This record gives sequence, structure tokens and C-alpha cells, in this order.
Amino acid sequence: MKMAPIFAGTEIVQYLAVFFASLNIITSGLGYGWPSGSLPHLLNFNDTSVNLHLTPSEGSWAAIGPLVGAIIGSPLAGITLDLVGRRRMILFTFFPYVTSWLIVAFTSSPEVLIFGRMISGISDGCLFTSAPIYIGEIAKPKVRGLLCSSIPVCLISGVLLINILEAFISVPVCALLVTILPTTSFIGMLFMPESPYYLLMKDKSAEAQETLERLRGTEEVDEELKRMSEAVRSQKEESRGKFKDIFTVASNRKALLIMMLLRATQQFSGITALIFYISIILEESGSQYSVTLCTLLFFAVQLVMSILGSAVVDWTGRRMLLLWSAFGSGVALFVEGLYFQLDQDGTDVTRWAFIPITALIVYVIFYGFGLQNIPLLMLGELFPTNIKAIALCFGDLYFAALASIVSKYFQVVSTDIGPFFAFYTFSACCFVGLCLIYLFVPETKGITLEEIQSLLKTGKKFTNQKDSADKEGQMK
Repeated sequence: MKMAPIFAGTEIVQYLAVFFASLNIITSGLGYGWPSGSLPHLLNFNDTSVNLHLTPSEGSWAAIGPLVGAIIGSPLAGITLDLVGRRRMILFTFFPYVTSWLIVAFTSSPEVLIFGRMISGISDGCLFTSAPIYIGEIAKPKVRGLLCSSIPVCLISGVLLINILEAFISVPVCALLVTILPTTSFIGMLFMPESPYYLLMKDKSAEAQETLERLRGTEEVDEELKRMSEAVRSQKEESRGKFKDIFTVASNRKALLIMMLLRATQQFSGITALIFYISIILEESGSQYSVTLCTLLFFAVQLVMSILGSAVVDWTGRRMLLLWSAFGSGVALFVEGLYFQLDQDGTDVTRWAFIPITALIVYVIFYGFGLQNIPLLMLGELFPTNIKAIALCFGDLYFAALASIVSKYFQVVSTDIGPFFAFYTFSACCFVGLCLIYLFVPETKGITLEEIQSLLKTGKKFTNQKDSADKEGQMK
């Protein structure tokens, strides 16, 4: 006799799986936020609370270590994800993360510290290739936007959390505390199911059905399983999931261009440069407020808006949030640039000293509910199952390249011309992105992954007779 699924009658398993996977995403955010709180201690040779001290050059390498490691991790995941599975890849990230943080806690060698930071980047590359796919494939369409957009929320949560912790706890102790998160994630994911799409790719129909029953909390999954099976079979027949298929298959190429547009708009809004240099920006603006408090406020507002954006993305839709986000970010960045230009031209801006932090907060409000979450969310929606791993690998490398270009551009332009020019550039990119999003990005709210593929191929959503009958009945 067949056993009833665990948590029968509920969908709690899909939420538990997202929760345990998200703990590692928070861990990644902790790693990216680590330099802002730790480097002041490590660069101070009179600070006895740390095990080692760094030169400025060594400190910069320690800061960017995860970005270097991600260059290894992303292709590794892209090559092996369809072999080992989404869940196993998330489990694997436990080992580099814990190793990295233990090195941070105990090493007294700058070289070993830098190496340890690079190791965490391997997990980052693997995680941000596998987690969006895993979450997108286990989630029901009506909550897929909410669950997938939790990824950037968790990332920003980690950045904010590490800055708060490091204000009260020493660097070694803080590093040891961080290991609790990947450990909990590893233990929890041991009991979570694999993606039913992946199991169908491996011709494990019986396991896919059992998994889907666990995720949905019901045995009534025949129609959904049939839809998934047909989609996986169709994708296998059309393509073997090779790298070139991203460019040679028309629907994949369209998905790729949409992904590149969204990521470019996101990064050329200047977010990475602002995260890296916000303290310097506020100091150069002559802000009368505490730089530390303003920095924490910036990240706190970004987190709150990211949560709100996640909560409404399946209600308002992707396109509207993206359009308003790009518009509001562009206006705020223009105001920021105008302030710096007036200041650089010798205009007395003393009575307008509140503008720099105010404009940045307005920027992060608009950025947080759209451009922050939705590009990553749609990255997990746009590509068919057989090339998702390759596509997300390409997407991660593309993201790293854009983030590096933006950060370097801001540094060079601010030094040679002035910060105002960089802010004007970022503002212009937001408005260009706004126009292109309006013209080319489709709405994916509330539709299945199969319907999204049909939309990219034919401009029409995939439907079967039962779906059509159900929708017709709902209309009546």
C-alpha cells in the first residue's frame, strides 16, 4: 500500500526546501559583507583582537577573493549540475563555506586568508547556479516569484547581518558563528527532495511523482507531472543541452538577450559601485550625518524593499516593478549627480547637505523592489530545463564581468572627472534600460515554466485542453 506523503494536505515541504537552501545564500551575503567590518581591524596593526594584520594590497585581495573563486565555481556547476543534481550541488557548497570561515577564524597568514576567501567563492559560483534552478523547479507557479525573489533578499540580509555582528564581536568569533548557517543548511537539505524536473531528465518517473507529492502535500499530481514530463521530453528532443544551444536555438537566444538586458540594467544602475564605495561617497559629499549609521541605513532600506518586492512580485507582475524601479532609480541618481556637480563647481551646497544620503535612500528604495530581485528571478524562469545549468553559469560569469566593470568605472571616473559624471552615466543607463525593458521583456507572472517557453517560441502561452477548460470555467 502506498504511504501518504509527508505533511499531507500542505505544501510545507517546498517552503522548507527553500528555507534550508536560503541559509547558504545568507552565508554568501555574510562573505560579501565581511570586508566592510573586518578590514578596518585587519589593516590596523595595533588591533590585538585579530590573529593577523594585512597591508592595503593584501586587504584588497582578501575583499575580492570570493569574486575570483566564483569564476571557478560557476563553470564547475554549469558542467556538473545536470549530472549530480540541484540538491547535491547545494549540499556540496557546505564544504567550501565552512572551510573558508574556519580559515578566517584561525589563520595567521595573509596568503592563507586570501586563499580561504577564494574558496568561499567556489561555493558562491555553485550556489548561484544551482539554487535559482532548484527553487524555480520545485515551486508552484503562483508562488514561484515570491520564493525565487527570496534569493537577493537573503543575500542582502547576510550583508547587513555581518556589518551588525562585526560592530560588537571580534573577527575570529564572528567567523566561527557564521559556520552555524551552512551547517544547518547541510543537515536540512539532507532530508529535502530533489527537483522533479531533474528526476524526469534522468528518466526516474516514479521518484519524480513521489517527490512532487511531497512538495505539493497531495497525491493529486498527475496533471502537473504529465505537463512536466511532456516539457522535459520535448526539450530533450529539440536539444541535447549543449552550450551552443543558448545561441543557436531561437527561444534560448531570446531568453539570453532578455537576461543580459536585465542584468545590464541592474548593474549599470551602479549598485555594486555604491555598495563598495558608499562610505567614501558620503564622506566626499560632506554629509553631516554618521557615515556608519548611514551605511547601515542604506543596507537596511535595501533589505526592507527587497522583502516588499518579493511579497508583491506575484501580484503586480515583473514588468511593472521593473519599469518603476528603473525610472525611480534613474531620477534619484540624476539628483545625486547634480548635487556633486554643483559642489564640484564651487556652488555653496551647505543647506542641501541632506541630499546625498536622501537621494541614495530613494535610489535603493526603487532599486530594491524591482531591479534587485527580478533579474535573478527571471533567470530561473526563462530557460528550458535541459540548458538551465549552462545558462545560469553564463549568467553568473556575465554578472561578475559587469560588476567588475561598473566598480572600476566608478573609481576611474570619480578620480579623473568627478563622481557626478559617474552618477549621470548610471542615471542614463537606467532610462535606456527602462525603454528596452518596456519593448522586449515579457510578463511571466502566474504562468508555468512550460507556458514561458511557449511564449518565447511562438509569442503565445502553452495550453492543453484541461487548462483551457479550467480557465474557461473560472471565467464563467
